[in-house]
Amino acid sequence: MTVLPEFIKQIEQPVYKYRYSVCTLVTRRQEYQEMLDSFLNAGFTTDICEYLVVDNSEFNLMDAYQGINSFLQAASGEYIIICHQDILLINKDSKQLLDQQIAEITSLDPTWGVLGNAGGADRLYKRMAIKVAYPDGFIDIQGTVPQKVGSLDENFMLVKNSANLALSGDIGGYHLYGLDLCTVARLLGYSAYVIDFLLLHKSTGNADNSYYDILNRVKAKYTRFMKGRYVNTTIARFYLSGSAFWNMMFNTRLFRRVIKTTEEIKFKLNRP
Repeated sequence: MTVLPEFIKQIEQPVYKYRYSVCTLVTRRQEYQEMLDSFLNAGFTTDICEYLVVDNSEFNLMDAYQGINSFLQAASGEYIIICHQDILLINKDSKQLLDQQIAEITSLDPTWGVLGNAGGADRLYKRMAIKVAYPDGFIDIQGTVPQKVGSLDENFMLVKNSANLALSGDIGGYHLYGLDLCTVARLLGYSAYVIDFLLLHKSTGNADNSYYDILNRVKAKYTRFMKGRYVNTTIARFYLSGSAFWNMMFNTRLFRRVIKTTEEIKFKLNRP
């Protein structure tokens, strides 16, 4: 039996230092302190949680995409909470409630990757799943939970660390990273859900000009990524798109012959 050299290191299942990593981009330190106090009072104590920040209060160190990617790389928690500084946990048992929600979703769908408290239902036009409280006493409840979704509101998101998720490196800014995170999760085989986890959010959001600039970048990126294309590997060559019909047509022998002939003509015309 061959013995491996002593310098070879065997990789094992990760052992996380904390149950939760609570990660926030900070622009107003006093508001963040209020958020932090609400977490500590709700059971997210420092023996089971680490608190990570990007402090943008004096000048902009990182935008949301850069900062959250840094959180996802640095977090030592089994679960990574990414949240706004303007939320407050209003239930003293929030930690136990969140543990319960995670256990229920894991039983329902072990392939989940991201959880949140508000989002757009998967593949259903204008169908929302929301459970968020606001300072005026209004509680916005829409749809049923748990609900599988294609996007999440960024006020509160929980990421399974073992899913090894990340945000796109070619979008940037402070909007729509919940959509991007859910889309990346789906591409990697994970799902996203809105769960029953009520908290107070001080803001209803701000769709300013930068929001629509980022929306255009998101749409352009995923339009390019999802367009039909020929794929070449060292062994196989095939057409890939979201259309079963065109996948069948372009993978027929006739279409492959036409494409091959076309490429050969282009090569001869461009050859010096």
